[in-house]
Amino acid sequence: KSLRLKNGFSQHQLAESAGVSLRTVQRMENAEAIPRMDTVKRLFQIFGLSPDEVFDWTKTEDKQYLIWMNLSGLAFLLIPLLGVILPIVMWMSRKDKITGVNEQGRALVNFQLTWALVYYLWATFSDWIIGYFNFSGNGDVSPDIVYNYLHVRVFVIFFIYLFEIIMISLNNYRIKKGLKVKYLPKINFLR
Repeated sequence: KSLRLKNGFSQHQLAESAGVSLRTVQRMENAEAIPRMDTVKRLFQIFGLSPDEVFDWTKTEDKQYLIWMNLSGLAFLLIPLLGVILPIVMWMSRKDKITGVNEQGRALVNFQLTWALVYYLWATFSDWIIGYFNFSGNGDVSPDIVYNYLHVRVFVIFFIYLFEIIMISLNNYRIKKGLKVKYLPKINFLR
């Protein structure tokens, strides 16, 4: 749109010069449609340009962004699901613009999904699992069982948090050294 206005074309004039419909020009300017490459080339030829001169098709290197995206997984410490959502947002916003973001983002999100699932499954079923083995024969729960159970529950949650912190720290080191990240173990929900 800015090129059209800068060169004094109306939408109708541009459509006619490029051999496309007026509606096509309108939809492209309103970001309602993605044009075919031959249409893009014809439009830019009218202005004496090539698409490569206007658009930056290349990916850039940005280790800082990779580090921040990796650290976004620590949002897990606040709310486990936030440790999934924040990396997804960072991954999707730059996956085609920065080298390595797509691969690292997918691996990080899979890792975060796996451990969020473990966390929520443990939080949901730990009462039942531990309680099942600790009830006395008459169905009563003694204070000792509740006390021991809390230790187990807290220990498992502490382990999950500690493991997340260690994996994210190790991968930050790997990113700084230019090595490929490794988030293990994980289930590949996203391929």
